Amino acid sequence: MRPGDGLPPDAPELGIGLLTTYPPLSYMVEGVPAGFARDLSEAVARAAGRRAVFHADDSGLVLRSDLVEGKVDVLALVAETPERQTQLEFSEPGVEVAERIYVRRDGGAHPRGVADLAGLLVSVVEGHASHQYLRAMPGQRLLPVTTPLDAVMAVAWGRADALVAPEPVVEHIIRRLPTDAPLQPSGQPLRTLRFSFGTAKGNTPLVAVLNEALVKVRASGEYDTLYRRWFGGNVLSRYTDQELLLVGVAFALLTVFLGASVVLLSRTVRLRRDVEAGTVATREARASMLREAISRQRAEQEAERFFALSLDPVAIVTHQGALRRVNPAWVRLFGFLAEEVTGHPFLDFVHPDDHNASQPLLVSGTNGLAGVAATPVENRFRCKDGVYRWLAWTSVALPEEGLVYVSGRDVTQRKEAELYLERQAEELRRSNAELEQFAYIASHDLQEPLRKIASFLDLLAKRYVGRLDSDADEFIAFAVDAARRMKDMIEDLLAYSRVSTQGREFEDTDMEKVVDTVLSDLGLLFEEAGATVERGPLPMIRADRVQMEQLLRNLLGNAVKYRSEAAPSISIGAERATEGGHPGGAWVFHVRDNGIGMKPEHFERIFRVFQRLHGPGRYPGTGIGLAVCKKIVERHGGTIAVESAPGRGSTFRFVIPDRFARAARPDMHDGQGGHDGQGRQAQP
Repeated sequence: MRPGDGLPPDAPELGIGLLTTYPPLSYMVEGVPAGFARDLSEAVARAAGRRAVFHADDSGLVLRSDLVEGKVDVLALVAETPERQTQLEFSEPGVEVAERIYVRRDGGAHPRGVADLAGLLVSVVEGHASHQYLRAMPGQRLLPVTTPLDAVMAVAWGRADALVAPEPVVEHIIRRLPTDAPLQPSGQPLRTLRFSFGTAKGNTPLVAVLNEALVKVRASGEYDTLYRRWFGGNVLSRYTDQELLLVGVAFALLTVFLGASVVLLSRTVRLRRDVEAGTVATREARASMLREAISRQRAEQEAERFFALSLDPVAIVTHQGALRRVNPAWVRLFGFLAEEVTGHPFLDFVHPDDHNASQPLLVSGTNGLAGVAATPVENRFRCKDGVYRWLAWTSVALPEEGLVYVSGRDVTQRKEAELYLERQAEELRRSNAELEQFAYIASHDLQEPLRKIASFLDLLAKRYVGRLDSDADEFIAFAVDAARRMKDMIEDLLAYSRVSTQGREFEDTDMEKVVDTVLSDLGLLFEEAGATVERGPLPMIRADRVQMEQLLRNLLGNAVKYRSEAAPSISIGAERATEGGHPGGAWVFHVRDNGIGMKPEHFERIFRVFQRLHGPGRYPGTGIGLAVCKKIVERHGGTIAVESAPGRGSTFRFVIPDRFARAARPDMHDGQGGHDGQGRQAQP
């Protein structure tokens, strides 16, 4: 409060909510509230015997919320609308102003009334009386903005065709812009707006106090002084011709009417003080408006350049989800003209199946923080030709402006490639499952007839060998051997199919114990061949224990089967994988022998089903053992390979990733692992 307000020190306070974006009614000058609403509120509070305490904010929603919560007692000069009359109690009008249409002077549109605005893009201050009035009219295309200055500049820069706002507000802004604004009123005033003091619904006692105080302010002449200061154009125009005549007569009759002269002199001093105060306020207001306009103009120009040059579609969406504005990239990608989408809901262009997933884009960001980018959302977006394209969207919400900025990137090619790969993978999984099922059924169903064939062939061999000629004995021997080999092949094929169909859950598996079990099973074979095994430390892994035993049983059995003239010497060990390809780490196991070896051109072939390098007469088997090994390793996410040369033995290495492993043996080392050269000798 100003000094000397005439109120006692203990006078009650009146909390007044003041909007700061509506000059000359109310705005900020160097961080201090100013304007007609501020001065009139102070005068009314003083006439009511209360001390005005202002709570300024640039959001009407915030001020109305403060009123409901009791943080303020009254809102200063709120425009009366049917919507607000259901939410607030209003005093007698504090001021009545005309609402008008403004257009560019060099524009082709000259609307005379609301009906003529159809088809034009109209700039309005979002949430204000003009916005509420026009959005209830059918066929209106609106461009809601944050402040009256934004509304004026939208028309001045050609972003909108017209604006609708109170006449004094627009004229006040135009007079204070740094350059001549090419705006002019069009047609007759639309209506008269009543700006009144608003209180919480049902608080009629406070409304009565405000009405009584308004009567006092009007009767004292203070209201007229304030009105002329803020709405009368030139500040000096507040002095009427009658006032100036009285001052002249007072000075002419100074010697006769000394007492009256003193009174008139005092009045002159007071008026001069008011003039000076008003002039300073006007000068500060002009400077503030200039700075704000320049700052906004620069920001708008930078945003415009980015908006226009972006190769990705960018749009501004209202908090109701409607498209307010789109950039040229939007037009190029989707084929819609800007006027064909402006005002339509964003979700109208989204595939119905993607509506729920797209909602977070339009609700204050999924992070829940104003100005923070939301989590990207992918959806199918409709083009003008009816075709849907895949877009990856992100958004930034600014709740204080009631806007969401969304930016998209066309990911149609990537998405189609992903969907194609998914279909291919699903088809491959289905095909593999069918093949595995077929192999299992075929091998299982072949067992019974083959068992009968083998039985009858054995019976022929026992009863008729030596009783027929030598050719018959040879034929029977061939048939018995073929039946035996067929039985072995079917059993091995069944084992191959069971790797995937009957595999067990992975569990912590101690590879030391796995090797112990395998060596025990193959003990008689190793003893007959005179084989020795050198073992290095082996880790604990996450695996199917039974399949690990089968894997090592096949590899160790082959090392003995394909031995050279020297006694078999086998080495088993493991070390940490040092090469990339396994981000979670992996173990590389090796089984090394001194057998007959093989040529490099056979390295890939030996891992295929029923592929043999030697005839069955020399080395028994069906040629499926290494194929089973490969399938077991791949089921565990690893790979298997061989290093060999004829006459120099072979080294089989298989990699088991430890992405599921929880622990390793204490005696194993990260990095290289393995034994220290003092490997243990095992003689089964």
